[in-house]
Amino acid sequence: MCTRSGFIVLLLVVLMSLSLQAQQITLSDGNYHLRIDLEPLRLELLKNNGDVLVPAHSESALLFNDYEASSAKIINSSLKEVLLEVAFANKEHAHVTIKFEAGVVLVAIDSQSNQLHKTSVRFGGMDYAFGLGDAGGWNKELNLIGEVEKSYDLINNGGSNRWMSSFALFPKNNFAGVLFTPGKKSVTLSKENYSLNVEGKGSSSFYFFVGDMYEIYGKYKVVREANGFEDVLPKSRLFELGWESWDALGWNTNEESIKNILSKFLEAGYPIRWAVTGSGFWDKGGTTTSFGKWGEKFPTPDVLRQWLHGKDISWMIGQRTNFIPSGGPYYPSTAKRDKNLKVDSFYGNELSDFGVEQGFFVKDKDGKTLQFTSSIFPIVPSYLLNGENLEAAEWYFNHYRKWDVDGIKEDTMMDLDSLTGIFNHPFKNISEGGGLVMARNGEFVAPGTLLRINDTSVGERNSRIPINYFQYAFSGFPNVYSDVAGVYNMHNLSQLQANISHAWLLSLTAGMAVGAYPETWPLKEKLTLKKAIDFHYSLGPYLYSAAMKSFQSGFPYTLTPLPLIYPEDSAVYDLKAYQWMIGESVLAAPKLSTDQRDHLVYLPKGIWFDFETGERYEGATYLTLTDFDLNKAPIYVGGNGVIVLRETEQEQYAHIYPVGQKAVSYVHYFGSDTVSSTIQVSDLGGDKPVLRDLNDQKEIPYQLDSKTGKVIFLLKEGRNYAITF
Repeated sequence: MCTRSGFIVLLLVVLMSLSLQAQQITLSDGNYHLRIDLEPLRLELLKNNGDVLVPAHSESALLFNDYEASSAKIINSSLKEVLLEVAFANKEHAHVTIKFEAGVVLVAIDSQSNQLHKTSVRFGGMDYAFGLGDAGGWNKELNLIGEVEKSYDLINNGGSNRWMSSFALFPKNNFAGVLFTPGKKSVTLSKENYSLNVEGKGSSSFYFFVGDMYEIYGKYKVVREANGFEDVLPKSRLFELGWESWDALGWNTNEESIKNILSKFLEAGYPIRWAVTGSGFWDKGGTTTSFGKWGEKFPTPDVLRQWLHGKDISWMIGQRTNFIPSGGPYYPSTAKRDKNLKVDSFYGNELSDFGVEQGFFVKDKDGKTLQFTSSIFPIVPSYLLNGENLEAAEWYFNHYRKWDVDGIKEDTMMDLDSLTGIFNHPFKNISEGGGLVMARNGEFVAPGTLLRINDTSVGERNSRIPINYFQYAFSGFPNVYSDVAGVYNMHNLSQLQANISHAWLLSLTAGMAVGAYPETWPLKEKLTLKKAIDFHYSLGPYLYSAAMKSFQSGFPYTLTPLPLIYPEDSAVYDLKAYQWMIGESVLAAPKLSTDQRDHLVYLPKGIWFDFETGERYEGATYLTLTDFDLNKAPIYVGGNGVIVLRETEQEQYAHIYPVGQKAVSYVHYFGSDTVSSTIQVSDLGGDKPVLRDLNDQKEIPYQLDSKTGKVIFLLKEGRNYAITF
């Protein structure tokens, strides 16, 4: 029987519960909880034990035209989704759907306004953030959160910032966010604020991810592709050594100069497998869209193509998407010329009239075809292909084929502000059509096998180059490329060590190329440079296999910044030197500064072997290497302990290190996604390693390294193996 006082207590509890329910709602995916406060509207992510994982913003979760979301009313809700009517401080209202399922939070905002407006979704501040493509790549520090609040504009300025991504990762918080909605986008970061912002019309959708690093990148890949941003299958040829004419020859490139310098490299044993021969100079005053018009500098392109292919070199050319109007000639308004370019005028492109007629070029809001002028090339007004028009992208691809080359280095240079979505489809078409693509422009995905950062110098090897590389990898695209080894510096004999250090940096990444030949270098330095080149050749198939796994999973295996592997290890966030993982077993730790004698290397938790000396270390520990020798491959093997090295074109050897693997599996690809071998490794505590071919269950012989205890054996295409220690 309920007493009067008991009834009052029960009533108070019910009323308090209803009050709390009216002010707060929680969505759960089973592993994490999203707490939604309604007055004001705030979002906070919690662990299962109730600890805060991602804090709420101190004021409100949403801004509309910079006005706070003052309150929200529940229209309907379930365990995983809620529809709110949100009121902003300026009296505007919006319907907001918040959904939380399988580690993905979706915040979809229907502003009920057709006017241009700015929308923001905000959380509280966190300690470390990475990513944002080129916007993050030009930050002076790797960590995008500094002492003062900074807003990163996600634009294409035709130069430094041409690859755009709004994806930001917070490894210590197991959290990431991204925004695909068209419009002028930015990301604001500080120790108190993480804000995703977009200025545009209509509704907008914001995605947030929670989980471990592998889960986050896997979910990001799924969501990204669902929004129309599909990855390009990597091609193994671009993981080989390349050559570029620009550093060596500039605009003076021609058939004979190309053959002369390539012959020098080949005679010296450089395994060059692709060559970029520049752009924009074939027919005087022509551009890369003067399709098939080679001009006087390339009078016999068929002969050059045959010469290159006879030496197993794929021919790539520079390519852009700008079209000079028909007619002409057109005279630049500036006397400035890029490097050694000699051109007084540009002739018109007869294709432009058709492109305008068909609506294939970028237009303004009133439907008028726009013209853009590059400050570098071409320096006259041009139309720009609207690659978001799939018919235009296909038209462009069909004309590109008139060049009859093996691929392109893409380098469109137009200041476009927030117009970032016009490049993916044209270059994705070339890649999927069999072409090799080194991309520079794009958004969210790399439309080619290699993704190039903006022009660099040897002096940036310990600053912008690794920072830009890492931010691309954090953004989900680790197949990076910058410039040739020793770019603009190969003839500077006072900086040979800097050039070699630069070469080692490139050798430990997906894309590596040479340009000017080290004609006057002393023999010792020539051999050291060649060692870095040869190491990239040896590592190439392993790099390609890591890229294949990146393509399949979304996780950046080709170049993995250490916070992604060891997010709970505070030491990896503020290392003095740049280190990263290649695949799951190789720690790259190059000496990028030649100003100091000592080289500090951090080995995370686990067993590690110095690749060259075989010395065994147990992490976590620091190594201080005095008088570090640039003739030494700067890597350590640990992690899963499986690395494959190429010795000849026909022979690739697996090296299995005893790092205490309980059970790991490694898939190695032989030049394409259709031919692979799997190696299963387990540590059973036996006296002697046992290696079996799983195809016929036969035990097979191997080499056993006496110092490290690693097992070495020849991999055969399509065969699968199991080894037990």
